[in-house]
Amino acid sequence: MGNYRQHISFAAALGCLYAWATYVFAGVHWLYGSVAALLATLSGLLPDLDSQTGFGMKGFTGILGVLVALIVWQKMGNFNPEPAFEFHLWAVIAAFVMVRHGLRRVVGRLTVHRGMCHSMPTCAVWGAIAYLYYPTDQHMLRIVMAVAVMTGYFSHLLLDEICSVDLKGARVNKAFGTALKFWAPSPWSTIATYLLLSYLTWRIIQVWPDGPLILTPPTPPKIPITLPENLRIAIPGSEFDR
Repeated sequence: MGNYRQHISFAAALGCLYAWATYVFAGVHWLYGSVAALLATLSGLLPDLDSQTGFGMKGFTGILGVLVALIVWQKMGNFNPEPAFEFHLWAVIAAFVMVRHGLRRVVGRLTVHRGMCHSMPTCAVWGAIAYLYYPTDQHMLRIVMAVAVMTGYFSHLLLDEICSVDLKGARVNKAFGTALKFWAPSPWSTIATYLLLSYLTWRIIQVWPDGPLILTPPTPPKIPITLPENLRIAIPGSEFDR
């Protein structure tokens, strides 16, 4: 199976390719594309949450904890009335600690390595979670980020299968077929995964917009940074050519 460096490199390469494709073929803003590439890169490590060892996973859960804390902060800003700053602060700290120190331990105790965490249904579960909880009201942007997460997750499974094949010796090792699968030896973990996927699918159906799917580019983000006047290039027909 692939190691930490191989997984993160492969996921990053696919994430960058995916971000470029969304920009060229779907007109997705480069800032959204950069976040999609980041999500794909991090998602390339998600299947190994069931592993209790590895320095790379400690760093990954730290980054994931920061991202979750930021989402919690933004979500709390939508409350009416908005909670006090102190409540914001404790909620963010609690979210970080739960992800950084709790998520990997809980998942590691409930799963076995190369079990259902290394499977296609779990890949779909993480994509559904990204669609439901990415902090935006733009439907197309949620789809872009969900596909980015599934791309990174799938890259991990694919690389594990590739590394299970010894082309030089023309043989496969015992780990072959344990990543790109749809069920695990444990019926309980398999049933639990499909029940969770069914619930998330139902949630997505509830929030899915009515009418036909129109794949229009997401609204460009507002970037609060502008170039100084002396550094702006006057392009004919642009707002600087005035």
